[in-house]
Amino acid sequence: MTFTPLTPTDIAPGTSRFVQHEGAAFLIVRDADGALHALDGLCSHALLPLEGARVRRGHVLCPHHGARFDIATGAAKGPPAHCGIRTWPVRESDGMIELDLNA
Repeated sequence: MTFTPLTPTDIAPGTSRFVQHEGAAFLIVRDADGALHALDGLCSHALLPLEGARVRRGHVLCPHHGARFDIATGAAKGPPAHCGIRTWPVRESDGMIELDLNA
């Protein structure tokens, strides 16, 4: 597991946070039920950062062109994106959020 600089209280239900680690970008999302999800932090449509992405009904919306991605699977759910983005195992442990970048 690799640690991110976030604690669980940094991400309220229904919000996301964009983080960078060792040159890679990730989007950490807490769904409305409180579960954490981690996705690649770049939109597959234009490779722009998903920083500022809104969380709606199990999806994140790219702030640049409105592409939608399923937060659990990373599947593209709306144009202009036609391919999904990778998801990563994520957990809360000892007051930190951890991503498994070896998965």
